[in-house]
Formats: sequence, structure tokens, C-alpha cells
Amino acid sequence: MRIAGLSSLLGAFVVAAACSSTPPADPATDGGGLPDGAMPPVRVDGALPDADADAAPPVAPPGPEVACETAFRYVPPAGRVVRQVALAGEWNAFAKPGTPMVGPDAEGAYTARVKLDASLGPVVGYKMLLDGEYELDPKAELRKYVSGIENSGVRAADCKVPTLTLARPIVVARPEAKKGTFAAEAVFTRPAGGAGLDPASVVAEVRAGRSVKKVPATVDAATRSVKVDLSGLDDGKYTVVLTAKDRSGAETRPLRLVFWVEAQAFEWKDALIYMAMIDRFENGDRANDPARTPGVDARADFKGGDLQGLKARIDDGTLDKLGVRALWLSPFHTNPAGSYPADGGVANVMGYHGYWPTKAREVDPRIGGRAALEAMVESAHAHGIRVLQDFVVNHIHREHEYFTQHPDWFRTGCVCGTGGCDWTGRRLDCLFADYLPDVNWQVPKVAEQFADDAVFWLDSFDLDGLRVDAVKHVEDASAMALREKIHRELEASGRRVFLTGETAMGWNDCGLACNQSEYSTINRYMGPLALDGQFDFVLYHAVPYRSFAYGDKGLIHADYWSRASLEQYTAGAVMTPYIGSHDTARFVTLASYRGQNASADRGVPGNKWSNPAGPPVDAEPFARHRLAMAWLLTQPGAPLLYYGDEYGDFGGADPNNRGMWRGAGALSAEEQKTLDLTRALGRARAELPALRRGDYRTVLAEEDLLVYARVTAAGEAALVALTSNPAGRTATVTLPTTLPLASGQRLRDRLGGGDITVAGRQVTLTLGPRAAAVLAP
Repeated sequence: MRIAGLSSLLGAFVVAAACSSTPPADPATDGGGLPDGAMPPVRVDGALPDADADAAPPVAPPGPEVACETAFRYVPPAGRVVRQVALAGEWNAFAKPGTPMVGPDAEGAYTARVKLDASLGPVVGYKMLLDGEYELDPKAELRKYVSGIENSGVRAADCKVPTLTLARPIVVARPEAKKGTFAAEAVFTRPAGGAGLDPASVVAEVRAGRSVKKVPATVDAATRSVKVDLSGLDDGKYTVVLTAKDRSGAETRPLRLVFWVEAQAFEWKDALIYMAMIDRFENGDRANDPARTPGVDARADFKGGDLQGLKARIDDGTLDKLGVRALWLSPFHTNPAGSYPADGGVANVMGYHGYWPTKAREVDPRIGGRAALEAMVESAHAHGIRVLQDFVVNHIHREHEYFTQHPDWFRTGCVCGTGGCDWTGRRLDCLFADYLPDVNWQVPKVAEQFADDAVFWLDSFDLDGLRVDAVKHVEDASAMALREKIHRELEASGRRVFLTGETAMGWNDCGLACNQSEYSTINRYMGPLALDGQFDFVLYHAVPYRSFAYGDKGLIHADYWSRASLEQYTAGAVMTPYIGSHDTARFVTLASYRGQNASADRGVPGNKWSNPAGPPVDAEPFARHRLAMAWLLTQPGAPLLYYGDEYGDFGGADPNNRGMWRGAGALSAEEQKTLDLTRALGRARAELPALRRGDYRTVLAEEDLLVYARVTAAGEAALVALTSNPAGRTATVTLPTTLPLASGQRLRDRLGGGDITVAGRQVTLTLGPRAAAVLAP
């Protein structure tokens, strides 16, 4: 990285991020760069001050101050007429008639400013009083429970702390490799009644992976602005962090400006997400392997996989060959040292999976510890791969430090699924196991602490987002608290931290209308103030194992439910389709047994300890798996590739679906064939913007043949053809006139089939048994 030259920064203070005994660099001979830790010269009115001068730099004018009142704004939705708008909150005991809001103004808004006492806490509960009726504020970023009642929440203004805020959006450019640039300008606002900016207090640093470098900042005393300009940036992820103090020593919160330098700006639709259960992926350091645990089934014990092993497979390009752009990793938190009963005491299991946290901010040493996580994330970013942490919000383990220190933060009543404790009716307070206390998000301190913990992980380890576990088992306040705190601390640059979630729902074989509750429950937690997307449970239960593994539903069914997902979910949500996960039997195992009864189907949960599934005995399950993979990796959204599914690993219910990942040289011929196809699909998705960002358009849907197009707004198109026919299919297909493929245009099959030519508005497709083609110019 090269820092922008100092020679152009005249008539302003140039303030170092830290002092050093290293002599300042000469801009005329150093090309504008600074030695690590060096202090750049201070320029006043375009001249260098005398090194022995006693005069202090000019004192900056104090300027505006942070407001002590919290602002409220309400705009009635279109078509709604309100006559009186007021606020009722903790500051007035929610009493009517409330605090009046003034309006409507020219924009139709009602506004009010309220000074909130610090004794009410950092977040204050309130409701709108609309014509005398209490309602939640639809634009509130937070929720707060007061005496067990859900209210809107607002973060109270803290006018005792100065602020740094962006004056305008940051500017990032990449004219070519190794020539990335960054520019930002922030403005200092003093605390109420406080002193003005101390220019010498400004600290600027840039983080890139594990590297942290001090960089110069340009401070304009008159306008209280702080500018940072960087150039010569390699591709990758960076965070510029700015802090400043007033002349009395009061310090701003860090202003974190996160950005990427890359050839094409990433969107989450571009992501092929790879889920790795860390302990079951690769053993990269045998020194951290725990000993076998007496009395624990080997399938449910630690097996030695670690972050070092995952890093090795990133570094050698294993994930690049699959087209992976994001990693979802099992939880990092330290888990208990001992074993605990599962399935009603049938077996004892260890917390190898990470979902029983005992420490809020510690990386489990059995998967490598803090340094290994830092190194792994740095490697992922060097390959353009984003990293998602699995964040557990529903429960902790009873050995957790928070449960010891704050037992009132948790619920310890009934266990889900036991008598009188229905999974749905008691979804918010039932325990997943008697040793997993339920997190009570109705406690305000819980929301603050867990959101702070999320920011800690994201910031400390340079993560790119969270996969929020068990979303429907916690209050709506959970997703909102995470988003609000993350937005406040980490999204100042305009880069949104990706939040996706697990809201486990089903599918009903009775049409769209009787699945509305499934869709609406998933939608409940998505939007600008909550999650960006979710895993598509409805689609999973409707299509993958029915249309492809079992074959009891055809490809018309698959097309119908693919389109339903696009129509039913929250606008702009990035959904994640999948054919397997750590909570489902392996797809190839489902394709082996094809829905037989429990005594014959070794993939069902009841057989997992005593009658586990083995590998397929013939090639057909792999052929079905490959067809499902072709469907999955050409679907809209950010599809999931569960580790091992790239080659068709086998296994029934947990823990049998969590065997150790196998690399080159350990695969059967059918597994290698499956891996080759998955890699080809990953390459196609990476190469063709239409497969990542294009609309989904049905071209032809028959029971054993499905043809659809993916088309971008820019006119880029790809044609996908699938057949479930065991003898293959040949068909002449008429293309819609809206599809931007011209007569005479040659289309190449990215999966290795022959090229075809568009003839008029038709193409002739020839597909082998249970085969697919991805065709594009």
C-alpha cells in the first residue's frame, strides 16, 4: 500500500496518527510514502513550522455541538389520515395525551425533539399515539420491552461525547490492479458545552488483514474536517479508523470506514456460500487436537478439524475451484470441556459443532484459537471470499460466563417438545436442552450485550456478516438490535454488513395459499432494519429431495416453487437455496433410500445411532445428486454448498451428516465425477453475470425437462436445461422474443456438452440421462 503524497496538502494541518522518533519522510524523495509509525510534518499556511518554535498551532473555532435532544419523525403511510400525532414513552410513563409532534410539514412529516434522561438507559421505549391509539413506530430501528410489553425503541442522544461523521460518501476507485484509491472526509462536532477540536489529537489508521498502519490525516481547523487519502492499494478489504478529541480530552467513538478494492464490486447475489463445520473439515494442526472423550460416540466427539486446516484449503485454491465467494463457518465460541446427553440420553455428545457457547468473546482453542481465526480470515479476503460467522442468539450453555454472572438474563423453564412445551407455542422461551438456558431478549441489557458482542466479533476479526441461528426462537427485537448496533458501529462507509438467518419452516403440499404462513414467518425477520436474507426452507422442502432425490415430483413442480420463492419473499432479500446442510440428511443418502419407511430408510433421525447410512451402492444416487446440484447453482440468490456435497458425501441424520471432509485422492469415481461437475458449475456461475444477477424466466417446463433463462438488465443471458429422464431428452425449444439471444448466435455449454446455434427463435437441446446444460454466448 502506498499513501497519497503530502506535497499537495497545503494550507491545512497534516496530523500524524502517532508520534515516533523516526525522522519524517521527505515527500520529494519518498514518493509520498511514510515509514511505518513515522510522523508526517505539520503544515500551517503552506509552510513547515520552525522545529524549535514555541508557538502552538492556531486554535480551531469550536463550531456546532452535539444535540442533547433525541429527534423523532413520523410520516403516515400513503392513504392514512391522522389528525393528532404524539409520543408516549418511558419519559412520561406512556401517559396520554403524550408529547405532541409538530406537523405535517411540506414532506408530510410530524417531528418532535425530546431530552431523555440518562437514567432511562441507552435505549428508551416509546409508542406512537395516533389519534389517541398506541402503535409501534414502523420506522423505529429498535424494540424495547417495558414491564413485559413490546415497544418501539430509540437510542438516546449522548451529548457528552464528540462525534466524527462523514461529510459525504467515501470514494473508492480501482483503475487497475495495485492502483486502488480511497478518499474520505469526516466532520468533528464538539460535545454540548464542550471545547472545540484538538487537531493534534486526530488518529488515523488503516487495517488490512492483520496489518495495522498509521496514516496521515489532513485537518482543517476552520471547518473541523478530517480528510484521509490513500493510493496504491492492492485488491482486498480495508478498514480506515478515525478518532479525535476535543481540547478537554473528550474522545469520539471510532469512525470505522470499511471498504473493498476489487475489479467488480461484489453483491451478495454473487455469493456461492460454502458452509464448513470447522471441526469436521480439515486437521491443519494436530497440536490442538483434544484427546478422545470417554463415553462419547466417536461420531459426536471432536475430530481435529481446525481453522488452520480451512486456511490451507483456501490457500491452495480448493474453494476457488468451486467458485466459492463466501464462507459460512460453524460458531467460533469456546464450548464446554465435557459431554452432554442428546436424544433423551441415548448418546453423549461433545460441543464440537460450536452451538453451546461458554465464552462470549473467546475462540475455542480446539479449533485453533484467536490467531488461527485471524489468519484464516486474512487468507479468505486475499481470495475475495467473504466470511460469515454463525452467531448463536437463542441460547448459551449453562457453563457460560453470562449465566453465572447474570442468571436473570435467561429463562430456564420447559424443554422444547416435552409435555406442555410445544416447539411453536413456546418458541420464545422453551429450552433446546435442559443445559442450554434460553436468552431472554426482553431484558434490555441482553439486547445491548449480545449486539455489542456481535460488533466485537465482526470488528476484531474483520468478518463480513453473520448467519443468525434459530431466528424464530427469539423476539423480533433480536434481529433489530443486531442490525442497529452493527449499522451504528460498522456501516458508516455505506457498506452493509450482511445478515442472514435461520428461520426453520416447512412446506405444505397443497398449493401457494396454504404456505403463506411459512413465507410470512420467514419474511417477518427481513428488511432494512433487520436481516438481509434467509435460508429458503420452503423451497428446500418443496423441491430438492422431492423433484430430484425421490423423484415423486416433476420438474414442473420445481419450476413452480422456484418462481414462488421469487414472488413471496421480501423485496430485495437475498435468499439462500440449498440441497443439504448440517441439519439435514445428506442429499445423496436421501437419493439412495428415496423416502422409504423408517425401518428401511437409514437416513431418518430415528436410525442415526444404531442404523447409520452407508455410501450409495450404485451410480443412480450420484446422478440424481448432480442434477440437483445443477439446479441449485443456477438458481437466483446466494446458494449454499454444504461441505462434502461438492462430491456427494453420504450420511443420515446428525451426526452422520457431519463426517470429515475428504480431499483429492480419497474420492470414489462417482464422487470425483460429481466434484468435476460442481467445479464446472461454480466456474460458470463465476464467469456468467446472468447466473448470479439475472432474472429467472421459464422457457419450457415439462415433467422431465425444464429450461429456464437468467437475464440481466444489461442484456446478458444464460440458458439452463435440466432433464430428469433416465434415458435423456432431445427437444427443440422456442425461445421467447424477450430473450436477448439472436438467430445464428452460438451458445457454448459451460458443463462440457456440445455447442448449439440459435436458429430463428429456436434451439435444439440434446441432454444425456439425468443431465444438465448451461448455455451462453
